[in-house]
Amino acid sequence: MHMQPDSPAYIEMWFRSAPGYPLFVNAVQAVFGTYFMVALKVLQLCLGLTAVWFFIKQLRKHVAMQDFWFLLLTVILLIPYVYNQKVANFILSEGLAFPLYLLVTAHLLVFFFKERRKHLLYALAFLFVLLLTRKQFLFFVPIAIVMMVWLGYRAKNLKTLLPYGFAFLALPFLISLADSTYHKIVHGHFTNTPWNGVHLLAPAMYIADKDDGSIYASEEEKAYFNAIYAQIEQKKYNEKAAVSEGKNVISHYIANFPNIANHTIYPIGKERYEDTLSEKEALIKIDQTTTAMAFPLIRDNFKKWFSLYLKNFSYGFENSKYALLFVILLCFGIFNIHVPNTNSYKAIAFTAAITLANMAVVAIGMHTLKRFIFYNDWVLFFVVFLLLNGLNSRYFPEKNHHQK
Repeated sequence: MHMQPDSPAYIEMWFRSAPGYPLFVNAVQAVFGTYFMVALKVLQLCLGLTAVWFFIKQLRKHVAMQDFWFLLLTVILLIPYVYNQKVANFILSEGLAFPLYLLVTAHLLVFFFKERRKHLLYALAFLFVLLLTRKQFLFFVPIAIVMMVWLGYRAKNLKTLLPYGFAFLALPFLISLADSTYHKIVHGHFTNTPWNGVHLLAPAMYIADKDDGSIYASEEEKAYFNAIYAQIEQKKYNEKAAVSEGKNVISHYIANFPNIANHTIYPIGKERYEDTLSEKEALIKIDQTTTAMAFPLIRDNFKKWFSLYLKNFSYGFENSKYALLFVILLCFGIFNIHVPNTNSYKAIAFTAAITLANMAVVAIGMHTLKRFIFYNDWVLFFVVFLLLNGLNSRYFPEKNHHQK
């Protein structure tokens, strides 16, 4: 088992960590004691293998594709366990989040295919745990509701799906309540995990101008802005430095995001507030202040912020052409979703939608590193396999033995 810079936050249940993964790690530690790292690695691997097995099993039941393509897809889904992320080998939230992500995706797909409402309940339960682990997956809520509205309207039974729709709508509030309750019990403060504001403010500070502090009515916020700006200007962490030195803006931003958020905004706030507040109270104050500062600054520089957002979004796909490809695949799936007796178009529409949605959420307040976006690396392969299988079935129908 390998440690990463974020690993102590989960083992020691730091205040700024969401509850899902720290609770999992500490439960394993309580059971296995000094051998918990070995146990954690085995458990994370078993969870991943089980999730991949279940995901493939559900696809084989409901999607017409030859077994050869399912075998290839299985190998691709297992890549994060043997290469790059090696999610079972590290004490990082991906070890729990990735299998949960596959389980939520599988159950929502089965509901989309067969309209079996019990799969909405399964998806809801797994999504609850997933969101307590990583809140970036909140996009599942609107996607699930859109699916329910479309299926209910088409079958003229929308009323029967209303309770499920309300349950998904209530989920963010339940997550907020569970998150705050956890922090009250463990850290003594009834509050959501106090770290979002730092990440929201970082991209806004990257594109900010020196005189933007004047937009704040509060002297406290104005002074905080000036202190942050002075450091990022001096250390050349902002967009102006990238442009003046002829560097690629998005590569410069990706490289310096941790320097802005974790090593500038946070320590400056810590220094400002820990004189009068406890460490945990100071972190709450930093989160509240940075959240309040982010939106006026984004609004004041919206064109520059949105341009950076689009670049960050595209960077996650490696370039804008691949981002456009997923938009095309989404439209292709949606426009053909009415085709009877096939789930392939539904699968294409859904998987393209969750890929785009995940990237869109991450790009708002984070840098689109592989750690946050690898969850959908299998999607393009899956779509290509579906399309190749369709061509193979058309020209060599005798070879397609796995029809649904």
